[in-house]
Amino acid sequence: MKRKYFLHRINAPMDTDHVVYVVWCGESVREQSKLTKLVAWAYQEGATLMSWSEDIDFYLQVESERCFPNRGLLDFGFVRTEITVSEALKMAEENSWSRYESTLSTPKTFFTDISKMMPSKIDKEKRVLHNSHVLTSQRKNLSQGYGEKKTVIRFV
Repeated sequence: MKRKYFLHRINAPMDTDHVVYVVWCGESVREQSKLTKLVAWAYQEGATLMSWSEDIDFYLQVESERCFPNRGLLDFGFVRTEITVSEALKMAEENSWSRYESTLSTPKTFFTDISKMMPSKIDKEKRVLHNSHVLTSQRKNLSQGYGEKKTVIRFV
């Protein structure tokens, strides 16, 4: 069985460009010894390494609200990656965190996808979406005819 750990490698409050590492570690002696070395590295560097719990989820939520104050549907918060304890220890020994973070595939945001498919839907100055208003009638089944009352359905 593997356990989940939270790793924040920078000795500073969370910022918008920081990466949240989810470190997975098994219960074998070999992986536990690697975890011990990683804990020693974290203590020496001032990094945060903790067993994942609901407290971590709450902390990340609070920090996300602080770092992304006007966060909406288009913001996805901190970059998050899952690694094994072996990978984390190797990066700690080689100090290759920046190189790893530069190769992370950042998910395409909803805003980017919409702007490519339908540029008219985006106000780039205000960074907001324009709602689509589609008129349709309420029907109980497909064979029923359209009524005189129209209903507005909004698509984002």
